[in-house]
Amino acid sequence: MRNGNINTIFFDAADTLFYIEKGLGKTYASVANKHGGDPDPDHLRKAFSKAFTSAPPLAFGGVSNKERKVLEKKYWRDIVENVYTEVGMFEEFDAHFDELFEVFRSEAWAIFPETKDILRSLKEKNYNLGIISNFDSRVYDVMKDLEIHEYFDKFVISSEAGHAKPDPNIFHIALKEMGSNSKQCLHIGDHIYNDFHGARALGIRALLLDREDEYESIGDQHKISNLKEIHKFLDNA
Repeated sequence: MRNGNINTIFFDAADTLFYIEKGLGKTYASVANKHGGDPDPDHLRKAFSKAFTSAPPLAFGGVSNKERKVLEKKYWRDIVENVYTEVGMFEEFDAHFDELFEVFRSEAWAIFPETKDILRSLKEKNYNLGIISNFDSRVYDVMKDLEIHEYFDKFVISSEAGHAKPDPNIFHIALKEMGSNSKQCLHIGDHIYNDFHGARALGIRALLLDREDEYESIGDQHKISNLKEIHKFLDNA
């Protein structure tokens, strides 16, 4: 049976349910190597962090699905181009980017060991499950490929919602889509601002997924080290 106070659980997607299996730097480098590039994975990782942090939100409201897919790809191309402007551009960048974009639609990702079991057990207890993610439309393909798409009732992603976490509007949209009251919801994610503080600002209970124990300032009652600990929180909520 589910917890009487919580009937809906929202999850972030990347780095919460699944992760880049070989790491971002090595994944980028392996594709670049096939197209004449020879970047250093660590340099790539640092350049990506810089480019991604300075990029605008991945959010496109009021456009058609066809337009959105064009905008999504351009968004990532601009970021990757900025990465290689710093790391070192190479001749076959265009073909490389097209392949890289598709690699991150499927094969780049792997689920955390406990993900599927936890989702299955939560559904068996009749929780409503949803996604709130700063992701683009490839998330559907990623989650189908990882065989976890079926566990979720609703998907609210920034590129479709027109708002990105921690903007309260994306949480409002998710609550409306799910038909839930904020006090009946729990949100779980790995980003302290986007997920933890973003959800709590709307009165949604939140758990910070802190796999590396980076956030000592967050009390133990508000964080988990892996998804298995969700049940302990629900039992005590």
